[in-house]
Amino acid sequence: MTGAVVGQSGVRRCGVVRQEPGSALVDMSVVEQRYRAVLAVLADGSVTEVAREVGVARQTLSGWVSRYRESGLGGLVERSRRAHSSPSQMPAEVEVLVCELRHRHPRWRPVRLAHEAGRRGVDPPPSRIGVHRALVRHGLIEPGAGRRKRVYRRWQREAPMELWLLDIMGGVMLIDGREPSEQAR
Repeated sequence: MTGAVVGQSGVRRCGVVRQEPGSALVDMSVVEQRYRAVLAVLADGSVTEVAREVGVARQTLSGWVSRYRESGLGGLVERSRRAHSSPSQMPAEVEVLVCELRHRHPRWRPVRLAHEAGRRGVDPPPSRIGVHRALVRHGLIEPGAGRRKRVYRRWQREAPMELWLLDIMGGVMLIDGREPSEQAR
């Protein structure tokens, strides 16, 4: 069950619903919980004490307060952590070209596709890894599917004494008194 504790500060603690003496269970949104914590600080409350009551770090609560002062209630809304831009990402035109080449030539791998994009005038040509990421993003290849699994031959046997291994370093003599390596010479 999701909800929040309404205690002295009236906000949730660590996302767990608890029943404390003199409190009731109330379901609050994240923004409302942050707003109540900010109001407690703005009403001459100590950031450290309110943060302890709320169950967040002091720095987090200070960030909420500064965002509230800058943007009002809208500043307390959960924000995306995704980057605003990715300057190193391949341009959309190049990505379309790579995908079209892949559709026309399904056996071509990222190295060949990058080479062909360079031959078609893309400057600078995309890297092999960049082409691979674009193909994965568009579902044209599965990550890790190109490598074959190594098959190992196990030396393990079903019963004891079925497999004997000898590690001979030398000193083994043939019937005529020579070592085996001398015979090969």
